[in-house]
Amino acid sequence: MNSSDYRVTALLTEHLGFAPLTLVDEVINAVNKIMYNCFDALETFLTKRRDAQLEKLRRDNGIGEGDADIDTNGLMDEKISAAEERGEVFPLAEIHHGTSELETLLVSHVDRNFDKFELYTLRNILTMPRDLVEDGSVRLKHHEHLDNLDLTETQAGKGENIASLLKNISYELQLRKVLQAQLSKAQKLVGLLSRYKNSIDALILTHLNTQLSADSIRKLKEGLTPMNENVYYLISQLRELVDQVSRLTHTLTEDQMHFRPTNRDIYLHEKTLALIQSLTSRRAN
Repeated sequence: MNSSDYRVTALLTEHLGFAPLTLVDEVINAVNKIMYNCFDALETFLTKRRDAQLEKLRRDNGIGEGDADIDTNGLMDEKISAAEERGEVFPLAEIHHGTSELETLLVSHVDRNFDKFELYTLRNILTMPRDLVEDGSVRLKHHEHLDNLDLTETQAGKGENIASLLKNISYELQLRKVLQAQLSKAQKLVGLLSRYKNSIDALILTHLNTQLSADSIRKLKEGLTPMNENVYYLISQLRELVDQVSRLTHTLTEDQMHFRPTNRDIYLHEKTLALIQSLTSRRAN
């Protein structure tokens, strides 16, 4: 179903209160119910007709209603079989077989004609011209002041919007992973700092066994109280130190690491060479 057929079906469904196909299905189901009731009624009629024929056959052979179930040496079965062959009694197997064959034949014809009925009804009765629906000439009363939206124009940019949304979703997922990792690290750091603070508090409470004065302990505690600020300060100082080392390493490359020797370096170098030469000459002698 293309977009225009969908709009026609949606408009009819909203106007009628039910889908057009629902009406066709209801008609088909009603007729099928009548048809199957006819098959059941026909089989019931033939079965009752057979019972009447058997009753007449029993009366002709002198068997009353009270003796209907009595069969002497199978004589009644033979007479029933003979009557079925002569056509005086309807055979039960032929009743079931005949009604089944009739049901199959009628159902096939009904289904074929109902297919034609469904196609004709949906194409010629329960429908509206597509061009009138597409340009907005046919609309419901509560749609009178609505602008006719062209779905083809709105669908043009859907691909780009979907791609952009997928990109944003991927970015948000990556950011969520990073934030979760940072949160885990922060929680571990807070736990460590809490244990560290508890240890400091326990140390201060036992100051009576130490040699520190009460004033010194108080100052030490005040200096350790802003624990977060101290940790952040240490982290910032560490980062600054790392940056300075990186800049220094970048500046002092191998080509730039040439130092001019001082007078002391020259003196030590000459004395070292003279000592080595004297030791070498002694070993040679």
